[in-house]
Amino acid sequence: MPERTFPFVPKSTRFIEPGDFWAIPLADGSFGCGLVIQLAPKSLPSGSRAFLGALSSWHGGSPPTADSLAGHRCLEQGVMHILAITRSGGAILGNRPLAADRIKPWVFADGPKSFTRGFTPVHPFRLPRHRPLGWWGPDVISIYAHRHLLGSVPGEADDG
Repeated sequence: MPERTFPFVPKSTRFIEPGDFWAIPLADGSFGCGLVIQLAPKSLPSGSRAFLGALSSWHGGSPPTADSLAGHRCLEQGVMHILAITRSGGAILGNRPLAADRIKPWVFADGPKSFTRGFTPVHPFRLPRHRPLGWWGPDVISIYAHRHLLGSVPGEADDG
């Protein structure tokens, strides 16, 4: 693979890697951050455009950097299409190795008796609480970023 330069706009998952991150502009002018956690196996439908991504706990007044992401965790993880990057932030800004912050793919229930760590099957075992492996539409990460980081989504009715 050729050496990557940042920023770049991905058209497929061919040149993205775990640890890649992008900015998610929020309604108040601040930013959230999306992370690439794991690439999908090519055997999956949309395997060349799907990946396990995450919303980081990072929140700032300017786009994230590798240094500013230090110590942050994942708030949400789900399967995303490459459009999640291009529609929410537009470009991969850099890479921060996931191991530096002990970030791993979460364990998901993938059916009633099957568990995966990201896309990797794991031996069945009991979990006190497990989440289903969710396939997110392109705008889901932006919705989660607004909910987690700002407390509301633009245009969403107030339940109060």
